[in-house]
Amino acid sequence: MTTLTTTRVPLKQMDPAMLVFELEREIQHLMPTNTELVTRAAATASFLHRKQTRFIRGDMPRVPYIEHPLRVALRLLRWGVTDAELIAAALLHDVVEDCSKELLAAFGQPGEDPLGCLARLYGRRVSVLVGAVTTPGGSTSYEEHLTRLANSGSRALLIKASDLKDNAGSIRHQLGHGQDSRMCRMLFKYMPAVEIVGAGLRRSLCCPATQQCTMAAIAAMEDLSHDLAALSAEHGID
Repeated sequence: MTTLTTTRVPLKQMDPAMLVFELEREIQHLMPTNTELVTRAAATASFLHRKQTRFIRGDMPRVPYIEHPLRVALRLLRWGVTDAELIAAALLHDVVEDCSKELLAAFGQPGEDPLGCLARLYGRRVSVLVGAVTTPGGSTSYEEHLTRLANSGSRALLIKASDLKDNAGSIRHQLGHGQDSRMCRMLFKYMPAVEIVGAGLRRSLCCPATQQCTMAAIAAMEDLSHDLAALSAEHGID
């Protein structure tokens, strides 16, 4: 049998179908005995986000929201993550924050909260990981939430790093397509966030089992920090 060499296409250049095929290819290669958990999580996330699109596109075509969690999960796989529960949590990382009502309406039981529903469907660890990256309500600020996560030692920090790479990394491409003032506010929000997450990742390097993927995440945060700093200088944001 001839083995075909597959070119690694940048994630931002993939449409949802390509992302799904790439996810399937990666999990078959990296975790062939744990594919069911990941594919179930991908199907659930696709269903729950099915009516959502990415929010700031200006004159560009709007794209299905599911592209974002698929990229977050695939980026972790490309960093070397082989933990199926972590990949499943990455796919589901926005469902509590963005579509908890839909989650409970479709899959919940009486008296169940969103994280309890995820725990029943995917196991307690997946639920805990999703909860760790879900921005809390109330008086807790975004930076306080990230600082707590960065100091927790949780592997959910890898999910947040990939999430930041996807969200903050898109700012450069979205400027000039409408709502630039909002993009600049996001830039102001994400610059310290990237530093907090990068520092937390560097503190977690003492764990040999996760050192490879953590190093890849640190490199991504450093590249992102440089890019955001350059954008900040271009747009006069201190």
